[in-house]
Amino acid sequence: MEEIRKIVTQSAEETVKLGWTLGERAGRGLFIGLSGDLGGGKTTLTQGIARGLSVEGAVTSPTFQLLREYSGRERLYHFDFYRLESGADLFDLDIAGCLKDGVVVAEWSERFEVPDAEHYIMMRLDWESESCRRIEFTGAAGDGAGLLEALLKEFESQLRKE
Repeated sequence: MEEIRKIVTQSAEETVKLGWTLGERAGRGLFIGLSGDLGGGKTTLTQGIARGLSVEGAVTSPTFQLLREYSGRERLYHFDFYRLESGADLFDLDIAGCLKDGVVVAEWSERFEVPDAEHYIMMRLDWESESCRRIEFTGAAGDGAGLLEALLKEFESQLRKE
């Protein structure tokens, strides 16, 4: 993907809505890599992804556990790479097995290259202003590329309706 595409969300609710739309389309084997500002909305977006995957209950940051697992239409594996020491830790956490079994979302994904991620979407979330987040789509491959195009089209049309 050559061109960096972006969406600006005007609130946390819009960020959740974007994630929900992504989660509704996400399927097993998809890696969603999130990077960006501290407090930039990575967990908020993941909460929306979880809702789109029909996960019930609270979805919280995995910072102190490194990984949280949720059941839904597909299993959701929510990683935080911030405290990992090396890429070998991903092997120990069986990220390849998680990709085979469900959808993987990784906060601070820029820290390590993820093995066996054939289908992915990479995003960077940064503050645009006090309430707005700029979400840049910095890469996509496999099923992730088509999913990204559908996501952008649907999300942009939802914004026009409101």
